[in-house]
Amino acid sequence: MAVRSSRLRWRAEDSVAQVHRRAPEGSVALTFDDGPHPGSTDRILEVLSELDVRATFFCVGRNARAHPHLVRGIRAEGHAVGSHSLTHPHPRETAPQDLRAEYQQGRGAVAEALGADTPLFRPPHGHLGPVGAVVIRRLGLTTWLWTVDPRDWRPGATVDEIVSVAARAVSGDVVLLHDWVEQAVAPEALDRSATVAALPLIVRAIRERGLRLEALDA
Repeated sequence: MAVRSSRLRWRAEDSVAQVHRRAPEGSVALTFDDGPHPGSTDRILEVLSELDVRATFFCVGRNARAHPHLVRGIRAEGHAVGSHSLTHPHPRETAPQDLRAEYQQGRGAVAEALGADTPLFRPPHGHLGPVGAVVIRRLGLTTWLWTVDPRDWRPGATVDEIVSVAARAVSGDVVLLHDWVEQAVAPEALDRSATVAALPLIVRAIRERGLRLEALDA
């Protein structure tokens, strides 16, 4: 009964927040969280440009404020841009009024960097509780979670480990990757080299199955 109850609550929260989890049929969406950050976001943009791939970046507000040129560069390359809160707190440990401020100010920081508003949003840690779902609905955010997580945020995550999970994405999957890591559990996690090196292998494997790589819609 506990499992069934949990699933029912998950569905209810998805409904309240109007959460999206599936990309269009025939496509896979690569998404990048926690940036932007010099030395990693720009490297990922270069690889995506070489591969002619459009992706989606969910930017932390304080990072967008620190590096607005990278936010604009993401959009200029044809990628979608969303917000990912202001400072990346865990929603479960954040008071409702503070959570609303985090989400609202995060969106505002990204909009300021872009020079245009964007409703695209992903909650920190992908956490969607009852309170967060209501906050998201009231703020009018377009929320995207994911279906494939290669856990590239882990310290020491290897190219092979990342590719072994991400490259198996099928039609409609949304893949979670990171161009930076907020609240990294160890300094090694801030090295995004494995994610950068994995991208061509992931893209090739997905395209070999006849699938498109597309940015997410707002």
